[in-house]
Amino acid sequence: MNRKTVQLLLWPVIIILAWLVYRSPISLKEFQEETNFRKSAVIQDLKDIRTAQIAFKDKYRVYAGDFNSLLSFVKNDSLAVVKAIGETPDSLTEDQALLAGIISRDTVFVPVYQTIYNQDYLDARDSRFPFDLEKLSMVPFSDETFNIESGNIEKGKVVVQVFEVSTTFGTFLNGLDATNKGIDLDNTLRVGSMSDASINGNWGE
Repeated sequence: MNRKTVQLLLWPVIIILAWLVYRSPISLKEFQEETNFRKSAVIQDLKDIRTAQIAFKDKYRVYAGDFNSLLSFVKNDSLAVVKAIGETPDSLTEDQALLAGIISRDTVFVPVYQTIYNQDYLDARDSRFPFDLEKLSMVPFSDETFNIESGNIEKGKVVVQVFEVSTTFGTFLNGLDATNKGIDLDNTLRVGSMSDASINGNWGE
């Protein structure tokens, strides 16, 4: 095989290698952008689930330990809402107006869904990820459900209710090549904690 033939055979290999070198930093950037997008979607869902858990505990004094109970509560249950009947004069507080008999209070029961996911709440969400109650238990970009736990722990000789909802990076980065991208797929995103009386997320909120 002469030198010219070898050169002709090597050119495709050189072009492919050059393309891979050229694409490498772009692929990493695209991976990071997609990771951040998916992470934001998961965080928004965890916030939505937390909202439901807070309402569940307000009514039942414990957190839901499974999604069947939590979603049934949101879809079918109701919450007591105290409303003022009448108008409070500018010169009085609502309590003063109540004592004076100018207004009265009445307790009405409003569906949980309309109460906790009202328009103000929906307007404040990340608009990139439309709210879908039917998929609330599902980890975005996967066919898996979030892990959910609840229970109680003792803090300062006081028993407190706790919950935790989580998923792994490997779950919501499903389908992406994370090799040599600096991501530990076993790391988790979670809201709440089974070891601490916290309802915060671990994403730095």
